[in-house]
Amino acid sequence: MAIIRTENLSRVYRENSIEVKALTDVNLQIQRGDFAVLAGPSGSGKTTLLNMLGALDRPTSGRAWLDGHEITSLSKMDRSRLRRDHIGFIFQFYNLIPVLTAYENAEFVLLLQGVSHHDRETKVSELLKKVGLSGLEHRKPHELSGGQQQRVAIARALASSPSVVLADEPTANLDSQTEQGLLDLMEQLNRDLGTTFLFSSHDPEVIDRARRLIVLRDGVVVSDTRRD
Repeated sequence: MAIIRTENLSRVYRENSIEVKALTDVNLQIQRGDFAVLAGPSGSGKTTLLNMLGALDRPTSGRAWLDGHEITSLSKMDRSRLRRDHIGFIFQFYNLIPVLTAYENAEFVLLLQGVSHHDRETKVSELLKKVGLSGLEHRKPHELSGGQQQRVAIARALASSPSVVLADEPTANLDSQTEQGLLDLMEQLNRDLGTTFLFSSHDPEVIDRARRLIVLRDGVVVSDTRRD
């Protein structure tokens, strides 16, 4: 069953008289439970496509659906709710709130959702244990290594039990050993929880792990290979 679907999705950026086609007629389906990677060189459209699917930006034309919701026609407020309740994000630079602890960063989306204190505590404690951060719950981002910060970001992304996790170059700033550990962790979470992961990356290590590899070049999907 497709959790993400696009229909002729296109994005054109215009600056003065210059027109740049970032995406052109992308037709794509991501199945529930996929561990998929959008690959391609810089400027190929990976991040632009991820932003469209994450309701962070609107396409110039075409449509996209996420978990049955047509995201391209939603209002700004409805897109915000969709992101909060259905999408987990993992960014290259972690995007943690610096004044909050690891626990508070992971808990934040549950506060926005109005989840009870008891349920928040149970969920966040379980997630931080699952990502290997037991004992570090009260440390703030500057007190954690890059790999530990990204583990907090993974816990935060999973806290709302999202339909899909979108990860934009999540290992780009990590050493190879930390990268391997985080990829192992995300594969395990994909298997154990059935969480759908969609990465954008040009990192060979990430690409090697993909069970579904979608290659973009100049805003066009040039290959789509399932490697289960």
